[in-house]
Amino acid sequence: MDNKTKYKSIVLMGKIASGKGTQAKAIIANFGGIFYSNGEKTRTATKEDSNFGRKVKQAYEEGYLMPEWLASYWMTHALVSEHEHDLIVFEAVAKKPNEAEMFHKIHDWLDRPYIVLNLEVSDEVVRERSEARSRDVVDTHKSVEKRLEEYHQHTAFSVEFFRQQGTLIDIDGSFTPEVVQEKIFSYLK
Repeated sequence: MDNKTKYKSIVLMGKIASGKGTQAKAIIANFGGIFYSNGEKTRTATKEDSNFGRKVKQAYEEGYLMPEWLASYWMTHALVSEHEHDLIVFEAVAKKPNEAEMFHKIHDWLDRPYIVLNLEVSDEVVRERSEARSRDVVDTHKSVEKRLEEYHQHTAFSVEFFRQQGTLIDIDGSFTPEVVQEKIFSYLK
């Protein structure tokens, strides 16, 4: 791990099955840092035998994004309590515009440089990849369609917000993971 980056936060955005998790692992292997995912937090919460766990599980299985208050709480906690001094590679954060704005404000206030890497893939590629991986209930046809709807209704606007801040880089995520990785690394060095 010889590589250094000027960023303290690296955010991977994109639709379901765009390669965010794969690229997060490659970034950490080459640049170091901590992996942080609201998706992982969500999957962990679905296993809790509580009202909260059941509500999270229901929303997750139906393909809905988590409520803004919850996603923002998890993200904020990671930034100011858990990993304030670490390089954080984020996946599945700032999916709604208010979350994106809060993410930006926190980084601005903490003087913490960040970059957002938007892995662009078509809806058809999402469907093909989700069917091929069949990871869990989120890869069912119904859930994939709901997640695409949520992306277009919410996350696409977060992407535009980060573009307006000058922190977003669009990357064609339809190429092989190695080609996408090479492009990502060129922006991080």
